[in-house]
Amino acid sequence: MGMTVNKLLDLPANRPPDTCQAQITRLGLDVTLREISFNKLMRLRGTEDADVKFLLESIQEPDVKDPAWWREHMGCPTPVEALKKLLKKGEIEKLCRLADQLNGFGPGQVVAVNREPDELFDAAVGGALEDLEKN
Repeated sequence: MGMTVNKLLDLPANRPPDTCQAQITRLGLDVTLREISFNKLMRLRGTEDADVKFLLESIQEPDVKDPAWWREHMGCPTPVEALKKLLKKGEIEKLCRLADQLNGFGPGQVVAVNREPDELFDAAVGGALEDLEKN
């Protein structure tokens, strides 16, 4: 076995998902976001209200999937509609950006090695512009 395989074998096979805390200051609401699985992430791509569905899957606490909240308290037909009613568009986008970081989309989470400094600078500027366009 090569050194690369040994590095892979040293990694834990099952690790708990990464999480982070956020607060929606307007509401005084603390939220725990969690990393979601690759398969869930791919299923959400291109669906209607994909950003809200992504957020719904990413919120660990409070339990926004509890019908007592979304149906009975908020009077909505789905938890997606309840989140859209509760949160402003900008709040959804900012929470989604935090959740993106948990899923590996943050700056510096994957970096190029063995490249010329000019290439790295161009890649960094390109990535920053892509992030600005996305947001």
